[in-house]
Amino acid sequence: MKKIILTVFILLSTTMADSVLLVKKGWQLIGSSTPLEDMSKFKSENVEQVWHFDAKGQKWLGYSPDSEIQAKMSENNISKLSSLENWHGFWVKSKKEWGLLLNNASLTQAPSDENSSNDIIQLRKGWNLISLPVDSVISADIFGDMTVWKYNSNQEWELFDKEQSQEDFPRLGHIKNSDGIWVKAPRDTNISVMQEASKLHNFATAKEMEGYVKEMASIYNRPYCGIEPFYLDMPRDGRVITTTNEVAYDEVEIAQPESSEADRGIKNATETNLQESGVDEADIVKHDGTNIFYIVKEDYQNNYINITTFSKLVKGDSNVVDKISFDDNREIKSLYLANNRLVVISRIKGNYKREIDTENNTATKIAYPDYDIQQIGIDIFDVSDIDKIKTISSYKVDGSIVTSRVIGDNMYIVSSFYPKVNIKYPKVYLELSENCKTLFDNQNRYHDEPYYYQYAECLNIQEDENGKYYREDYENPIIEVQDLLPEIESSDKKREALVTPSRLYAPSKHDQSTNITTISNISISDGKYQKSNSFIGYSSVQYASSKAFYLVSNQYPIYYDFNNYKERSSIYKFNLDSALSYRGIGSVYGHTNNQFGLSEYNDILRIATTEGFSWGSSGTNNSIYTMKEQNGLLPIQGVLSGLGKEGETIKSVRFMGDKGYIVTFRQTDPLYTIDMSNPKAPKKAGELKVNGYSAYLHPVGDNMLLGIGRDADSEGRVLGLKIELFDISDFANPTSLDDIVYGEGTSSELERNHKALAYRASDNLFAFPYRANNYENYYNHVNNLGIYQIKDNQIIDYKPIEGFSNNWGEQRGLIFDMNGTTYISFFANDNIITDKLQER
Repeated sequence: MKKIILTVFILLSTTMADSVLLVKKGWQLIGSSTPLEDMSKFKSENVEQVWHFDAKGQKWLGYSPDSEIQAKMSENNISKLSSLENWHGFWVKSKKEWGLLLNNASLTQAPSDENSSNDIIQLRKGWNLISLPVDSVISADIFGDMTVWKYNSNQEWELFDKEQSQEDFPRLGHIKNSDGIWVKAPRDTNISVMQEASKLHNFATAKEMEGYVKEMASIYNRPYCGIEPFYLDMPRDGRVITTTNEVAYDEVEIAQPESSEADRGIKNATETNLQESGVDEADIVKHDGTNIFYIVKEDYQNNYINITTFSKLVKGDSNVVDKISFDDNREIKSLYLANNRLVVISRIKGNYKREIDTENNTATKIAYPDYDIQQIGIDIFDVSDIDKIKTISSYKVDGSIVTSRVIGDNMYIVSSFYPKVNIKYPKVYLELSENCKTLFDNQNRYHDEPYYYQYAECLNIQEDENGKYYREDYENPIIEVQDLLPEIESSDKKREALVTPSRLYAPSKHDQSTNITTISNISISDGKYQKSNSFIGYSSVQYASSKAFYLVSNQYPIYYDFNNYKERSSIYKFNLDSALSYRGIGSVYGHTNNQFGLSEYNDILRIATTEGFSWGSSGTNNSIYTMKEQNGLLPIQGVLSGLGKEGETIKSVRFMGDKGYIVTFRQTDPLYTIDMSNPKAPKKAGELKVNGYSAYLHPVGDNMLLGIGRDADSEGRVLGLKIELFDISDFANPTSLDDIVYGEGTSSELERNHKALAYRASDNLFAFPYRANNYENYYNHVNNLGIYQIKDNQIIDYKPIEGFSNNWGEQRGLIFDMNGTTYISFFANDNIITDKLQER
C-alpha cells in the first residue's frame, strides 16, 4: 500500500518536471539530453563544482555554487560555465547522492527538419567532452574509427577503440543519454546520432555477436536506462522471464488417393491473387489444374490438408481423395504448390496432454500447450504422383512466420525470433536520508506542489519484507541465457545456426527489441535449405518484387515529439540473389498500411505513408517517397506530400507501372492519380471525391480500377460494404462508372487480405467472401460468396453462394470452367459449396 500511495503522489505532481538523473556522491562524468540554460539546478547543498571541456576553444569551463571556489577558478583563468547544450558532457563533484530534475523536453527522440535536427553532435578535431542529445541507448560504433572513453557508474573507465587491446581496459558496451563521454575526432565533423544508429553492421566472431545480442536484451528489458521518468514505481520482482519447451516432431501420415480423368478438362481456373506477377504468395487453397489442396482447422489442435479434385466439386462429392495430417500439435498457416511440390508452412505448438480415466475412457484433465514456443514447420512433399505422395524434406525453424514468397524454384521465408533471457537485478541496500525518511513516513506522505521535487533523491527506493530499503542495480544485471539465437533443424534432427556473425546485421541503437528478423532460402525441387540473412529489428510490413525483399519497420527507429507527432519508418533491402545480400537501409516519415504501399519499378522503390492519426491534434500528412539504392543506403529521390485533407489517412494504394493510385479517407473518399514517370518529382495528376473509401484496389486492364471497401455518409460515418468501378483512362480526370452498396453490418476479409479475391482477367469475373452480421447478436452472422463481373463499364451482380453461419476463419472463392460451364466454389474450412454461375 505504501508504494501505491507514493506512486500516485508523484504521478499527480509531474507538471513541473518529469524526468530525473540520480547523481552519486563524488566525481561523476554525466550528460543531459535536455539543454541546461543556466546552472541553477546545481545547488550548493548538493554540488561542489561542475566542469565542461570546450572543444572549440580547447579550454576548460567551470562552475561552482560556492562563491569561493568560483573565485579560485577565475584566479586560474578558468572561464565560468554558464550553460550546457544537450550534447555536452560534464564532470560534477557532488557532496551527496541527489536527483537532477529535468523538464519534459528531455524525453524525446523527435528530429526536426533535416537542416536543424536536434540529434546532432558537433565534434571538433581533437578531444571532445560530449553526451547523447536524445533519449536513447547506442553503441559506440556510431563514432567509427574515433577513440571513445566512458567513466561508468562503477567508477571505472571503458574504452572503444578498434585498435585497442581487450586486455587494456574493458570494452565500452553502450552509451546512454545520462553518460558523459570523451571522443577524439580526427577532424571537425557533425554526427547525427539517430541516423548513424539506424545503420546496420555485422560481426567478426560468434562471441562478439552473442555478446551484442545479450547486451541489447539486458538494456531493452531493464525498467530504466539513463535519465528516468520521475515517479516511484510499483514493487517489481526484477525479473524478465520467458521460457520455451522442445516439441517432438512426428512423421506425416499419408492416405492413398484416387485420380480422375475428368479433371483434365478444367480451364481458366483462378489462382491466388498476387501483388506482383511471378512472385507467388502462400494461401489456404492451392491447385495444379487437377488436384486441389486446402487447409482444414477443426480445432486448435487438429489441423490437416484435404485433397480433392475439380470433378468432385462439380458433382458435389464431399469425400476427399486424400488427406495429409500431422501427429504433433500445429497450426497449418499456408500452402504453396509449384513444380509438383506441395509446401506446408505451420506454426508448431506444444502438445495437449490429457489424463485419461481408463475406467470410463474419458479425459479428466487437460494440460494446455506452451504457447510461447517459437517454431515454424516447413514440410515439402512430392505430389507428382497423387497416389504416392512422398516427403521430400521437413524443417523446424526457431521463430514465428512473418511472410513468405516463391519465385521460380526458390522459397523465401521471413521469420521472427525473440531471444529468451532471464534477468535479475542485484539489490543494493542503503540507509535512508532524513529527506527520504520523511517521504516514507506514513504521517507525512502527502505534499502539494511544488514540494514534491525535493524527493527526487528517493527515486526507485523500495522496501523489502524486513523493512530494509534498497535499489535494484540496473547497471549490473545478472543474465541467464535460455535461447539467444535461432536455429534450423532438418528431418534428420541435425540442427544448425540460422544466423551467423557475418550474416546478422545489427543497428547501433541498443534500446529496442532484440527481435531477430531472418530471410531464409529453401530450394523447392530438392527441399534443401540454402542460406539465411538476418537483422536485429522488427518488420511490420513486407514487400517483395522479383528482385528484392523490402522489410519495413515502424517500430525502429521511432521518433516521438508529443507536441508535434512524428513517426519514422525504416526500410531494409535484401536482394533475392544466391547470397540474399543485404543492400541497405532508408528512412521515411510516417507508416505504411500494408505491402501494397510499396512497389519497385525500374529499380526505384515507391512507398506511400501517413504521418499521425485522424484523431490526433496535430493532424495527418500523406506522402509518396521514391528511393533508390546507393552505396549501402536507400536515399530519397523525390517526395510528394500533402495528399488528402486535414485528418485524412491513406486507406489503399496501387502502383501500376509509372502510375500510382491512392485513396485517403476521413469523411469522403478522394481517389488520387499520381504521375510517377519522373521519380525525382512525383506529382498529383487528378482526383475524384466520392463517399466512403476503397480498402483494396485492383487493376482491370489499363483503363479501369476496381475498389472494394466501405460506403459512408456525408459526415464520414462508415456504413456497409461497397464495390466501385473507376474509369482511369483520362488520368487527370478519373470518374466513377458504377458501384454496388450493401447495407450496414456487412464486411469482407478482402478489406484486409487481398488473397480473399478470386479474379479472372480473361472475362473480368471475380468473387470474394463477405459477411452479414445480425444487429441483435454480433456473433451471429452469415457468410456469403459474392460473384460479379465487369462488363460494358458496369458491375454485374450474380447470384451469390449463401454459405455458412458463424464461421470466423479465412474463406476463399475458386472460379473455373468445365465442359463449357462456369462454376464457382466457396471454401470455408472443411465446407465447400460449388454452384454454376447464375444470374440473380
